[in-house]
Amino acid sequence: MAHRTRKRLTKTELKKDPINDGIVNSITYLQEHIKQFIIGAVILVVLVLVVQSVSQSADRQSDEAFAQYYLAGQFYDMGMNSFRYGQFEMAIGQLQTARQIASNNFRAYPGRISGKRSAILAAKIGIILSMDSEVIPALQSFIASSPGIDLENSARLHLAIALENRGGENDLIIAHELFSELLEITPANSQLAWESNYGISRILFLNREYEASRQYLQSALEISQDTTDFMYYQLSRLDILTED
Repeated sequence: MAHRTRKRLTKTELKKDPINDGIVNSITYLQEHIKQFIIGAVILVVLVLVVQSVSQSADRQSDEAFAQYYLAGQFYDMGMNSFRYGQFEMAIGQLQTARQIASNNFRAYPGRISGKRSAILAAKIGIILSMDSEVIPALQSFIASSPGIDLENSARLHLAIALENRGGENDLIIAHELFSELLEITPANSQLAWESNYGISRILFLNREYEASRQYLQSALEISQDTTDFMYYQLSRLDILTED
C-alpha cells in the first residue's frame, strides 16, 4: 500500500493563525460595510414597527366593525319586539336606526366579516320596510364583490325575496331562478332550503300553478314544522284549489 507523503508547512504558513486571521478579516469587513449594516438594522426595526402598527390597526378595525354590527342587531331586535307589541311607530324608528348603523358599518369596513354581515342585515331591514328598489341594487353589488359562499347565498336569498316583493314579471322570473339555484347548492334540510321552497311556492301561487305551489310548500313543511300559521292556512287554500 502506498503511503501518502504529508506536506511540509513553510515557516510563513506556520506563523499564520487561522482563527486570528478570521477575526481580523471579519472586523475589517464590518468596518468597510458598517453603514450598510446600520441602514439594514434601521430598516428591519421600521418594518417590525410597521407590522405591529398594521396588526393593531387591523384588530381595532375588526373590533369596531363587530361592535357596530352588534349595535345594529340590538336595534333590530328592539324594532321587531316593538312590532310584536303593536308599537309600530317606535318599531319603524328602531329599524331605521338599525339599518343606518348597519349600512354605515358596511361602508366603513367592507372587508371585515362583521361589515359584510351588516350589509345583509341592512338588506333584511330594507325588505321589512318595503325598500325593495333600494335593496335590490345594493345586494347585486354585494354579490358581485364575492363576499364568500355563505354570505353570498344569504344575499341571493334576500335578493330573491326583494325581487318577489317588487313583483314585476321579470322580477318574479329571476326570483324563481335564484330560489331554484339555492335549492341546488344548499343542504336539503337547511334554513336556506326551507326559505327557497317556500319562496318558489309563493311565486307559483301568484302564477296560479297551484299543484306545483302545493308541492313546494309541502317540501318546506317537511323541513321544519316550526313555522307560521299562515303556511298551514296557505296549504289549506291550495288543497281546496287543487281538488278534482
